[in-house]
Amino acid sequence: MTAFRPRNATMRDIAERLGVSIKTVSNVVNDRPNVGPRTRDLVQEAIRELNYRPQVGAQQMRTGTSGLITLAIPSLAGTYFSELAQAFADEAQHRRRSIMLHSTAAGREEELSVLSGFTRVLGDGVVFNPLQIGEDVLAHLGRTIQPTVLIGEHVEEADLPAGSDYVRTDNQGAAHDATAHLLGQGRRHVAYLGALGSSEAQQAHSTSRLRLDGYRRALEAAGGIPSVIQVVRGWNQEGGIEAVRDLLREHPEVDGIVCGNDDLARGALLGLHGLGIDVPGQVSVIGHDNILEAPFTSPPLTTIDPDKSNLAATVLDLLIERIDGYDGPPRVVEAPYRLVERGSTAFVR
Repeated sequence: MTAFRPRNATMRDIAERLGVSIKTVSNVVNDRPNVGPRTRDLVQEAIRELNYRPQVGAQQMRTGTSGLITLAIPSLAGTYFSELAQAFADEAQHRRRSIMLHSTAAGREEELSVLSGFTRVLGDGVVFNPLQIGEDVLAHLGRTIQPTVLIGEHVEEADLPAGSDYVRTDNQGAAHDATAHLLGQGRRHVAYLGALGSSEAQQAHSTSRLRLDGYRRALEAAGGIPSVIQVVRGWNQEGGIEAVRDLLREHPEVDGIVCGNDDLARGALLGLHGLGIDVPGQVSVIGHDNILEAPFTSPPLTTIDPDKSNLAATVLDLLIERIDGYDGPPRVVEAPYRLVERGSTAFVR
């Protein structure tokens, strides 16, 4: 026997229940102003009682938009990307939009399908963090099918396709500031934990390379202090635990560590604790991303805060402008960051 499935309520059901026109119900559903307060309250009450849910397909046919935005990111496994996805969901809700998550973990071909508009259009626009496609691909794809805002580090301004914008963060500057923070507190043997030994490390615009360059710039600005660079197996907590042990075995003089991200920093703190090394008494540690767990590590983690909510808000503002008809040249916006000082760093003389 086939299970009974109740029919979804429609705007017609609400209109007939209240004795009003379908257009009146539509005006309330779409938050248009030309409905009296009493009628609006009655319609909203009926919507709740009947559990009415607008049908995306019908909305798209009626208005030309679905209210859906695709967020295409490399993975949800990393803490940063999962928190970034939540920031986008929160900001989209403020704008009466919904986020569809799309993972490009399958690789290069999946990323190309995003930039070319997928095999079918998903939503009104795309927020896309490419990881594996190169600038040459961006340059030759021409106009994107959907309004698109690119984020991340694997994009050159000159290669932006028409119909797209780019919101970037200054990863090199942020790593410079993180390193300078430790040097300013008296640390003189500062290491960078987060270099990648694979071909990814050779990508000129990868996050790892940019943050490593910022670390080196800070050492040079401080008078040419020698660098100590520790390769990691992965940008995760396990990679941090393993790498900090290798680092201190080879360089016991290290008194400060700049980590590629907060997951590595959390692992470094655990590894240092296991070695009986006091933080920040003997070694200071600073991370990057200001993840939710950062204030609750032992000791609380000093880190770079890229302001994920601000990033999401800036991206969505640009994207919605494109969805609403802006057809100007590509725009590039640099999102702000700040250093959040906590207990994993301390002043040393």
